[in-house]
Amino acid sequence: MKKVLLIFAVVLILVVMFSCTQISEMLSSKAKVSVVLTTGTEGEGDTTKPQEYSDVSTLGIFRNEAPWIKDIQKLEVKVSKFSYKYSTGPGEGKWATPTSVDQVIDLVSLDSTDVSWLTFDIPKGAVIVALAFEVTQATVTINDQSYPVTIPSGKAKIVLKNMNWTINEDGEIALSIDWTRSIIMIGPNSYMLVPRIAYRWRGDLKDLWAIEGRITHNGAAPTEPLLIGLYNGTDTTATPLVLKMIPVRKEGNFYLGKHKPGEYTVVVWNNLTFTYEGTDVTFNATEATRTTFDHGKTNATTKLNLTY
Repeated sequence: MKKVLLIFAVVLILVVMFSCTQISEMLSSKAKVSVVLTTGTEGEGDTTKPQEYSDVSTLGIFRNEAPWIKDIQKLEVKVSKFSYKYSTGPGEGKWATPTSVDQVIDLVSLDSTDVSWLTFDIPKGAVIVALAFEVTQATVTINDQSYPVTIPSGKAKIVLKNMNWTINEDGEIALSIDWTRSIIMIGPNSYMLVPRIAYRWRGDLKDLWAIEGRITHNGAAPTEPLLIGLYNGTDTTATPLVLKMIPVRKEGNFYLGKHKPGEYTVVVWNNLTFTYEGTDVTFNATEATRTTFDHGKTNATTKLNLTY
């Protein structure tokens, strides 16, 4: 009888252990994905795809030679109702219930740091095929005066399609907003929001470290807006990984996001002028300085001190 009870106890322990293992595996079968908002246009392979309102006609829209862009102090937008479409098998695809996490973001402040928006869980092995969110309000502040910004009718909801991200680990989705090209003047003191958005999957977070620093001119903070670009390696004829404007109020401080260890080149331009064709804007500038450096070789964060 004692032998039977002993065998039963051992079997019971094994069943409990097996069940706990199964439960543990079930609990760890989901990946945690964070959504962050950043600025500039990041690119790496086919993980980055631009999104813009290609059907917004700006013919006849009032334009001047863009000195007003450098005077922008804030560009605040309200983002909400984030959702994603995912697939767990061939021919399958469904939208997750929208997450109502309303947040007002100053897009200009993204020049200095990323902003975390929200985090969601998704089954490991699932494929994210689309993202969606809404921009419901926008306000621009220029020379200490705030103005409402028009959002095109029917375009408050932004849908980013044709993704193919298989999620096997925790990571980040970076929504990269080029704010300097996302606002247009449609009349005196009248503005429209035309978002230019790229997106990027950031996995393997332990290898993604920040590149940041400060630019000075003759030992002091610059008194003009600057344009800065980050390139992979030494080829500056390629598309930059990051391209962003540094307004005067930043006093030369910049943040270029987190990147894997490797060799990079930073180029800084000054004497900026702007030329418009429809919704496209071209930057004309003079190269002020450049430097090539090894990122992540000795320190987790690269801090650059640039002068011109």
